[in-house]
Amino acid sequence: MILAYHRINPWYKDALTVDPEMFEKHIKYLLEKGFKPVSLYQYVEELNQRNKNFCISFDDGFADNFLFAFPIIKKYKLRPIIFLTAHFIGTEKLPKNYVDRKKDRYLRWKEVHEMLHSNIDFGSHTLTHPDLTTLDRKDAWNEILESKKFIQKNIGRKIDFFCYPYGKQNEKIREMVKNAGYRGAVITNLKGKIDLYSLPRIGIYGHNSFLIFKLKLWRAKVFGK
Repeated sequence: MILAYHRINPWYKDALTVDPEMFEKHIKYLLEKGFKPVSLYQYVEELNQRNKNFCISFDDGFADNFLFAFPIIKKYKLRPIIFLTAHFIGTEKLPKNYVDRKKDRYLRWKEVHEMLHSNIDFGSHTLTHPDLTTLDRKDAWNEILESKKFIQKNIGRKIDFFCYPYGKQNEKIREMVKNAGYRGAVITNLKGKIDLYSLPRIGIYGHNSFLIFKLKLWRAKVFGK
């Protein structure tokens, strides 16, 4: 299973934010139950095998992933993937509904590079985080392909995985992602078939209690998602 997070910090109690203590509690629970942390690469390679692999993913590329999640990731020797909104990284842009330039900024490229050296993988979450299904073909293709090129240029490594903003995708968008050279793509709001370009994730949110977290794991296991 693939778990989807956004922000990890002690500052907020909103849907996107999981407290660091709760995040660590999630990881400890998974390990205690015999789940094995793997990279998304390994997860895909062993996709059709019966196993207890789990992969951690983060959307957007918030700086608090570095400040609060990163120490926990190193402590438990995890290899997550962070999907970067390419044109927001290393800028002063702030996400909608957030206003604090210290707390709410996106990652800096030097932080991305530090995490690279600790075996954290990175993927694309487009250039500017639009709903791809509302764009014309040219603009959608630009968001998908140019974000791949931009991140690759900045980190010096190939980008193999993509994450659809807002979980919005269709057959046309999936085909574009494939044609852009991605190895696979993840989605949280899955509707339709499961394949390499519709890899389902379990969305973990700030308002989810620990009980809800465990129920989500159980449901995913029962239904094979």
